[in-house]
Amino acid sequence: MCGFFITNDPMINQTHLATIEKTLRFRGPDCSSGLIENNEWKAYHSRLAIIDINSGENQPVINNNGMLVFNGEILNYKDLGFKYFNKEYKSDTLLLSDLLLNEKLDLNELDGFFSFVYIKNGQLVRAVRDKFGVKPLFYYENNGYVSFCSEPITLKELYSLNKNPIAIEEYLTTRSPIFSGSYFDGVKVVEPGHCFVGGLYFDCSDYLNGSYKDISINDIEKALLDGIKTRKVSDAPVGLLLSRGIDSNLLKEMGGFERYYSIGFKGDADIEYLKAENIPNLTLIECEPSDYLSDFNYLLELRGEPMSVPNEVLLYRISKYAAVDGVKVLLSGEGADEFFAGYDRVFKWAAETKEFDLDTFLELYCYLKPQKDSLVYNKFKSLFESKIFINTFEKVRWFFIRYHMPILFRRLDFSLMAAGVEGREPIANMHLFLLAVQMSPESLMGDILGKIPLRNVISKYKGDNFAFEKKVGFPVDLTAIFENKKQLTSYELWFEENLKVLK
Repeated sequence: MCGFFITNDPMINQTHLATIEKTLRFRGPDCSSGLIENNEWKAYHSRLAIIDINSGENQPVINNNGMLVFNGEILNYKDLGFKYFNKEYKSDTLLLSDLLLNEKLDLNELDGFFSFVYIKNGQLVRAVRDKFGVKPLFYYENNGYVSFCSEPITLKELYSLNKNPIAIEEYLTTRSPIFSGSYFDGVKVVEPGHCFVGGLYFDCSDYLNGSYKDISINDIEKALLDGIKTRKVSDAPVGLLLSRGIDSNLLKEMGGFERYYSIGFKGDADIEYLKAENIPNLTLIECEPSDYLSDFNYLLELRGEPMSVPNEVLLYRISKYAAVDGVKVLLSGEGADEFFAGYDRVFKWAAETKEFDLDTFLELYCYLKPQKDSLVYNKFKSLFESKIFINTFEKVRWFFIRYHMPILFRRLDFSLMAAGVEGREPIANMHLFLLAVQMSPESLMGDILGKIPLRNVISKYKGDNFAFEKKVGFPVDLTAIFENKKQLTSYELWFEENLKVLK
């Protein structure tokens, strides 16, 4: 929905607006606030208008000595408006402002994805990130003051920060600063389900307790429909990112979308499959290597830090086509693999293993396995020792939901926002989470494949052959895109080209 920056640091002033604008305006092409000062705080907001698009109700919202900056969507805002104020709201931002102002906010009631900061009488009251970490919220503390921002590059530029070498080591292992939070010294992240002031308000591990039940396919289908319905709440056009996979096809068959978007290289299996399907209102783009390289260079400069995987560039490119069509929201299938054990190799091992073994997990999970007793290795070790679970399966599922899934959200959020489009994940929400956590390893895993409940749902629409086909990955051949004098592999090329941005 937007990008924001807010600080009480007196060092930041109007001379820094150009830097803030340069690094955050892309997140909100419809409106830019400038740097607004109120009660010794300064706030900037750039808006992508999706709900109440014609009202001119932009941010920051300043009301009775309260100031709010908000990124995301509260999709049940109308229900909450009637519940607490007995009136119809047209803006989720104004609803949130009134809840905060009147001290009626219950974070666990919010259905949506968000990060926001609220100041009252010059005091920081809330700095919150949603339960699963869909929307980003970074911060930097300086001489007793604090700055919050939607992009870490803004903080890096404002405070002339150095790169964090530990984060680079994490990147080579997981393609993300999974423990450090950012690639820049001192820039940290508000964790999913946390408030900077109040601490933890949602912990997914509380639900992963092994209290398994039989969950019917009808219940899963209903939760899917609820997730789709809420994620389609928008005053702007909505589309669907489509591939050959079961997750996006579930959304397609159940969602009643009017526009579909897909992209790949000539000859990709997904592209050829979708061509043969003759889907109405499908925009299907074959990306040329030269276009990929141009977009890669643009995104790398815009982000100021490495990207995680090559398909980020493709997501950005296809989203530009959606934006030309006037589409401001694209739905995607993130969350299915984490909730329903879709990473077959890892979850199959976890389901069959009585004792968790860190080395085996790292061998299965990491792109480049960290050396034993290295800093990253020991961080993984401390992480898994910090929580006790009933079995290995739930320990691994916790890791994927709590730590891996936000990496996917960051990838989708940046790629689409760079094109002026918001990404939404109708599977990655509480509707399905509360069902998935009650499902045992045996009900989720087949002999080879995971996500059995979702496969059973899609088989009703597209048959067993489609539902239980093992998806084969089609990675981008980076050797056909980048100059490769060293004869590196695609993995090695990706790391080398991305890390140039930190040199």
